[in-house]
Amino acid sequence: MNIAVLITVFNRKEKTIACLRSLEETHRRAGSTIKYAVYLTDDGSTDGTREALSEQGFAFDLHILPGTGSLYWNGGMINSWQAAVDCGGYDGYLWLNNDTTVLEPFWSNLAEADAFARQTYGRGGIYVGSTRDAHTGEFSYGGFNFTNRLTLKDQFVMPDGQHFRECQCAHGNITFVSADVVEKMGIFYDGYIHGAGDHDYTYRAWRSHFPILVMKDYAGECENDHTFKDGNSFRGMNLRQRIAHMKSPFGYNFHNTLLFQKRNFPYRYPFVWVAGYMKCLFPGLMFRLYHLLRS
Repeated sequence: MNIAVLITVFNRKEKTIACLRSLEETHRRAGSTIKYAVYLTDDGSTDGTREALSEQGFAFDLHILPGTGSLYWNGGMINSWQAAVDCGGYDGYLWLNNDTTVLEPFWSNLAEADAFARQTYGRGGIYVGSTRDAHTGEFSYGGFNFTNRLTLKDQFVMPDGQHFRECQCAHGNITFVSADVVEKMGIFYDGYIHGAGDHDYTYRAWRSHFPILVMKDYAGECENDHTFKDGNSFRGMNLRQRIAHMKSPFGYNFHNTLLFQKRNFPYRYPFVWVAGYMKCLFPGLMFRLYHLLRS
């Protein structure tokens, strides 16, 4: 198997180097026969990331691609993915966040998952690597199912060490997409800003009847920096600040939320639009309601 590893970065030089070293070291220790090259978009880093990476002497081929400085995560991943597709010859593409370190079971799990998918479903699919917090050992990112199509309440599908388990949707921290999927679906949708491209892509692949499988074992370590907050800081803002935070790619990213509804759950669009602005007007009430609906 020959794969392209896709990464986008903005600063976080040390984390990026640690991520790539873990990729290299676990591959060596596992004795994996999988071949790989890395396509990394540096979206205008100011901390010397590009120069530091060029000096590392990695054992794999590293293609450092320039960004515009305003690609965010989704745009940067598109830039890396398109470059890999243009080079051709890859059996699949691995999404890898630069704050994730790879664990050794990933390599054997990946090969097994691909063989399992082709034998069971007749074609390659998407194989989701779950991550855990390095300090607490708690689950952080991975695959999940929607358990309520009205509220979009979800439940994670945990790795059990023995089986490949199906899911509907996934995070892109360490997730493999086979060439079979890309041949039909292409790459990320370019309408998203920053996140959500991974959720959109995996869910639409599931709807197209591709197997979306959670790998048997944890594939990496990554701290969950998207945990739900109680909204105290948001409630402390004035109305203008709350609206700006709601629209910001690094805030609630309302653009992405609405676009995801429009493309996948259009019946929810008007309700989500109203709820977004209600959150700005009445944040205390809306946060209490959110907790109630998600419980």
